[in-house]
Amino acid sequence: MEISAKRTETGEYLLEIGYVTIELPREAVSGLQQIISKRLGQGSDVDQQALQKKLKVYRDLANKLVSTDDRIIQQVALQMSPEQLVTVAKLAEGERLFHKIMRNMSRQNGKQFQEDYQELTKITEQQACVNMEKVVPLIRKAAQQQKSIS
Repeated sequence: MEISAKRTETGEYLLEIGYVTIELPREAVSGLQQIISKRLGQGSDVDQQALQKKLKVYRDLANKLVSTDDRIIQQVALQMSPEQLVTVAKLAEGERLFHKIMRNMSRQNGKQFQEDYQELTKITEQQACVNMEKVVPLIRKAAQQQKSIS
């Protein structure tokens, strides 16, 4: 079904839905705009709270990586993209995880990671969540392998 909206010369709006045409005065359009804005605003608060909750969990995970075995860091770092690795390092408190990752990389990879870490300064919260959603299974798999070896 085709939907189109047009504004007439008198300032009224015509909403065409299939074969039906609805004439909307300015007051009706402004009322609809207010309702839509209000509903979109309510959803964003809930979404923002969910995003903050996820970020807290991801920060806790990043902080736990500081105390994990070096072999897990080595294994996981090789499987991550540069952006994912920088995201994990920046989510942790301070720079302890950054230094741990640097210790567990070759000189060339460490240098590249350091450059990426310095260049990627504006990672959005949404992008951090997307990156961490991909990283968590890698960390979980490496930790399980480490447990089975120990």
